[in-house]
Amino acid sequence: MRPGLRLWELVNRASPALALRQAAMPFMEDIQQVLNQNVNLAVLDGWEALFVERLSRRGSVANRAQVAGRMPIHISSAGLALMAHQDKALQQQYLNQFADPYGKLATDDVRSLLAETSHQGFAQLKGVVDPGTWGIAVPVLDRRQRAVASLGVVVPLQEMRLQALVPVLQTAARGIARGMAKG
Repeated sequence: MRPGLRLWELVNRASPALALRQAAMPFMEDIQQVLNQNVNLAVLDGWEALFVERLSRRGSVANRAQVAGRMPIHISSAGLALMAHQDKALQQQYLNQFADPYGKLATDDVRSLLAETSHQGFAQLKGVVDPGTWGIAVPVLDRRQRAVASLGVVVPLQEMRLQALVPVLQTAARGIARGMAKG
């Protein structure tokens, strides 16, 4: 066996991401079956959303999130859903170091996005990464009400049905959390 495969095998056996992925897959598959669009699962890693799973189909909209890929918190609905549901000290650390390399967002803009996401219980970003898409994500919460993951979708702007999507994502996120608690 080559060292690369052995390392992959060892990492996957001990990975909390594997348990998360296993708990999430049935819910993600159901959501994708209904929407025929992208569904993703991310965790917080430093100041980025790390995508541990993504389901997509031919004909679905562009989605820059890739499995094992990363996106900055402030340009990803997954990242916002994750950070908005962390403790205030961690949020403040993030905001203290925040700098948008493109100069489009100030720290106060991100603070407002996090507050809105926390208040609403979901994050939404319209056309940030790709102009024709809308990203919506909800947190998967642990017993302390901290986000251990986020579950999100990327849909075309014209198909945006926030009132229908958010409850479906929130129900799935609660199911994933229950599955993680059992495991």
